[in-house]
Amino acid sequence: MQSQTQSVQQINLAYDSQQDRLLLKAAVNNEQEVRVWITYRVARQIFSVFNREAHLPVSSAHSASLLDNLQSPAAATRQFEQEAEAVQNLETLDFDTAYQQRAASNQQELLAIETRFVSINDQLNSMQIVCAGGANVNMSLSKELVLAISRMLMVASKDAGWVLPAEKEPEAVSSIVMQVPTEKQVLH
Repeated sequence: MQSQTQSVQQINLAYDSQQDRLLLKAAVNNEQEVRVWITYRVARQIFSVFNREAHLPVSSAHSASLLDNLQSPAAATRQFEQEAEAVQNLETLDFDTAYQQRAASNQQELLAIETRFVSINDQLNSMQIVCAGGANVNMSLSKELVLAISRMLMVASKDAGWVLPAEKEPEAVSSIVMQVPTEKQVLH
């Protein structure tokens, strides 16, 4: 099993409609980058963990359900302050500089199949992306990186038409309603 940790110099996350996946490109030095395909399922896993840490405001439909679940005005105020701080911190991050393709970018693209997270003292510390074929991508996480990836996931998932979960996702409810007949039927 291959596992390697390097610092991230530049990161890019974009939706590829042909693959119906997100491609995460992380430049680890001036010559190399790591490329990982992220499925909808894995993107939801990452976002649910990252946004608990980042506190980005979510869509109004999710916000309304979150506000209903809050226990007190103090909790609502704390959530608002955390979201305002996250938005303010986003302004300090550079989303304008174009991603610079690395020379060794023709390396293998990995397919994420699972994510694992490590928290130390209630702070998200690292993420391991387990990939098909036995490779792992380990990322040390700073608040800025978590915030940046959370925002990129929100933007890329919107391009994909994907709905990422809010902090607490409602129980899965089928949109298909079957009418159960009351009279006895013969199955053919």
